Amino acid sequence: MTECKALVVFDLDACCWMPEMYQLWGGGAPFQQQSTTPNNKLKDVRGTPVRMLADVSTSFALLHEQMQAGEPLVVGVASRSDEPAWARECLNKFIVKPGVSMMDVVTPERCEIYKGSKRTHFAALQTKTGIPFKRMCFFDDDPGNIHDVAALGVHCFHTPYGVTAALFERGVAAARAGGDGGAAVFS
Repeated sequence: MTECKALVVFDLDACCWMPEMYQLWGGGAPFQQQSTTPNNKLKDVRGTPVRMLADVSTSFALLHEQMQAGEPLVVGVASRSDEPAWARECLNKFIVKPGVSMMDVVTPERCEIYKGSKRTHFAALQTKTGIPFKRMCFFDDDPGNIHDVAALGVHCFHTPYGVTAALFERGVAAARAGGDGGAAVFS
């Protein structure tokens, strides 16, 4: 039942991975996996490494395990990446558990990757999932996005160095609890 589910939403560039896609202009896709083990690295066509930040890989792996166990969670992406196709390719090639990519956890249907307001991304995610804003959490490196989305009632967490285990746990707990959303947490 969707009113009991929680939605965990991630920005991508400078939140889940570095460098940002625009920083790869002149290179970019196709990306090559340096391995297929969890927390792997990618390289673009010029050989520039792309890596997951902080505890992103373990956070996605934990979400996958919890969803597989039937816990009422879903995962989404809200990104204004300059290169949406490249971002989708990275989601497909970053491995978080043996045989499981970031995209396997998120699914293409819950990937909102395009220019515009993060509020537009969240409106689309709410329409697709039926989950109220107070049952969502959001991780982003941009303070402006944190303030904008918090105004909707989403539990928001600023991640200037990537998603850490501590912020991830706080975010998921807040989304599961629901209650008064709209908190913006700056660590």
